[in-house]
Amino acid sequence: MSHSGQIVILGHSGFIGSHLETSLQEKGMKVIGKSLPEVDLSDASDIDKISQFFTPETTIVLAAAVKRQFGDTQEAYRMNMAIVENVCTLLMQSPVKRIIFFSSAAVYGEETHNTSICEDTQVNPTSYYGIAKYTSERLLMKAVKTNPGTTLVCLRPPLAYGPGDKGKTYGPSGFSAAAKEGSTITLWGDGTELREFLFIDDLCNIVADLIDSDFEGVLNAVSGTSICFADVINLLREGFPDLSVSTRERSKQKADNAFDGSKLRSLLGPDFKFTSLTDGLQATLADN
Repeated sequence: MSHSGQIVILGHSGFIGSHLETSLQEKGMKVIGKSLPEVDLSDASDIDKISQFFTPETTIVLAAAVKRQFGDTQEAYRMNMAIVENVCTLLMQSPVKRIIFFSSAAVYGEETHNTSICEDTQVNPTSYYGIAKYTSERLLMKAVKTNPGTTLVCLRPPLAYGPGDKGKTYGPSGFSAAAKEGSTITLWGDGTELREFLFIDDLCNIVADLIDSDFEGVLNAVSGTSICFADVINLLREGFPDLSVSTRERSKQKADNAFDGSKLRSLLGPDFKFTSLTDGLQATLADN
């Protein structure tokens, strides 16, 4: 795969950003990564440090964010909004070729029961993280409207997992870490609520395909395969039969989230293969 022009990943040191940098470089693309502590994107006085990379030939991948596992707080919301506001300011001064923004499936709302979520589904964010992501989408759309030469993709992935995920989130990465450490997994309710989990390599390959695509707009980065937390535990028990699991009463009513991935599949084509949960867990467990 060849690509003319540079790709700048803002937030290249995080779980997604670091995998993406490696993946794109392996595909022969010219990649530049910028993250803390070199540049603090939430600080308006720091944003000039990356202005030289904002050119009409550049693709910006905006993956920098304060993640939910560090606390879903108003301060995290403020930081995430500051990052996007500062990038928008720079975009209006120095237009780029393309922006791929890492939004989140959280914009649809974690407490919303919907088993056929598509890109036209009404957003209903209930977390500070989800609210910040949706507001950021709208701000970026506003910023690129002033620059007809700039295209924007707002990518809405579900929870990504895989090797190198140090966040130990509630899901495949966190459960795998607990299994390897011999610690107890705490399951909310019976763990049967439907979710989608996306293996990190699949997410990187989706981004690679989108860089030179003509697609613009909102896109759910989903396979359309629904899995529940109990499925993850059952697969882990095949390798860790003594896996310890405790249950905790739900604090909120059970809500299933399942996605229609037809829009993405039509863009990627029939040859794109998603990683199964079994294979993804094996790769995650093999990571040291």
